[in-house]
Amino acid sequence: MIISDSKINSIITHHVGNKMRDEGYTLSEELSDISEASEEYYLKYFLEVLKTDEKYRFAHPTDIELNEILNITRKVFDNSEAFLEASQDIAKLLYSHSEHPKINEGALNVVSFSDIAYSGMKCKALGIFKSETDVPFLKIEKNFKNYSLTHDSGYELNGLDKGALIIRVNYDEYEVIVFDKNSLRSDSKFWIDDFLQLELISNEFYQTTEVMKVTREFIKNTVSEEFEISKPDQIDLLNRSIDYLKNTETYDKNEFLDTVMHDEGLKQSFRTFTDNHMMEMNVPESFPISEVAVKKMSRSFKSVLKLDKNFHVYIHGDRDKIEKGVDENGRKYYKIYFERED
Repeated sequence: MIISDSKINSIITHHVGNKMRDEGYTLSEELSDISEASEEYYLKYFLEVLKTDEKYRFAHPTDIELNEILNITRKVFDNSEAFLEASQDIAKLLYSHSEHPKINEGALNVVSFSDIAYSGMKCKALGIFKSETDVPFLKIEKNFKNYSLTHDSGYELNGLDKGALIIRVNYDEYEVIVFDKNSLRSDSKFWIDDFLQLELISNEFYQTTEVMKVTREFIKNTVSEEFEISKPDQIDLLNRSIDYLKNTETYDKNEFLDTVMHDEGLKQSFRTFTDNHMMEMNVPESFPISEVAVKKMSRSFKSVLKLDKNFHVYIHGDRDKIEKGVDENGRKYYKIYFERED
């Protein structure tokens, strides 16, 4: 995201605690003061961590009109004078959802932006940012004859904990970019699912990611359960899957199966395993492949053969150069062929 032209129109800061611990919340009655010199740093703090590959939209299990953040967002865009009250409503709503024991109290900044560069447009946006982790920093101040060495506490420029940028792409049409520093933790679900109530937009990044997730899951679990396939063969399937996605511009399910899984039983099992999931997740059988998604998800495609606690063998290709066997004493072994060692 290009942030050089972005502007902060209004910003207000509240404090939101953990409802389970009965920490309460503190609401500001006036907008926060921000100096012109500091605006650049706050723009970086709020926006640099937001990645535009995963895009969300507002959702609700029964009726989209019941999504509370969506309704608050509409008020702000329809009437800028509603910003202060709307920010207070956001703080109250966040507090009502902060019921997991691992959710920390922190400063909540609600920000009105203009000139956000997004999809080739300059857009208005509403930002919701929570800062939970403050750190100490040293202060060295020059006096008349010496220096004063003190310390203070604050937030690192790359230390934002949670964020959501709600971008108005058309009248009453919004796309949302989300950040959660603790996305793998058990408490992270509340930020996207419960508080913001969002669902992923089915774009190229999302579709590629979902296909890679379900492929990895199929090879890791179903293949080992249904077929007598060795660990090197499973790794070979993972490697062939990655190679297909890296070297092809458009994913085609039938082509993928013919390229990666040569056994008809494997192909049918893959279809059975994935068809319902892909339909539920709104992923078509053919779509342009996202290079960013492939690069990101490739890290989770482990090509490591772990042998007891003694050896890790990395298999990157050419399955024919590794053989498994058992010697006369019943000890298992792998035989590896190679042309040179580095």
